[in-house]
Amino acid sequence: MYSVYIGDILLPVTPEKITWTYKGQNDTVNLINMEEINRVRVPGLLEYSFSAVIPGTKVPYARYVSSFKEPFTYINEFETILKECKPVMFNIIREKLPYGRSGFTTKKLVTIESLIVNESVQNGLDVMLSIRLKEFKEQKSVKMAGFNNGSQNKSVRNSTKEVSKSYTVKKGDNLWSICKSMLNDGSKFSEVARINGITNPSRIYPGQVIRFE
Repeated sequence: MYSVYIGDILLPVTPEKITWTYKGQNDTVNLINMEEINRVRVPGLLEYSFSAVIPGTKVPYARYVSSFKEPFTYINEFETILKECKPVMFNIIREKLPYGRSGFTTKKLVTIESLIVNESVQNGLDVMLSIRLKEFKEQKSVKMAGFNNGSQNKSVRNSTKEVSKSYTVKKGDNLWSICKSMLNDGSKFSEVARINGITNPSRIYPGQVIRFE
């Protein structure tokens, strides 16, 4: 038996399916030799999506915490959660499983990302809710050790300084190191090469003027 709660709200009819979506954030970059490589990043937040029927009349297969509730009551409760802009606990309780398997619970703090209410003549008084939830992780401040106020201010000034519009190539330079030094991002070398009409980013020469816009 499955029971699904969003906060203190028990869904009267268990959704037929719940989709779990793990979103990766990996990407690729081109090296100075034009070779493409992968950059593996921390996965994005887990998302849940499902549709749930809210019966408009008392039916034997629906379950309630105390007694029957009208569909608009559920809608109002979900609207309240959305307006409060606070995370809630999402629980999937599995119990009385077949073959003597032990029950278990999925418990995750989430935010309601979308709530779609569908009423249809074909469904009579029943209401269909389509819900998308996203895992909630609280923002944590990062303390920077080894910096005093003076060095922090200096760092801020350096990060906001205006980027030079051009650079004159010196002996030993390459396009990646120039972009790293001037734009703080070596991966922009291919874009800079395009701006300057450079067909082979590995071939630049001393005295050559590189434009950045």
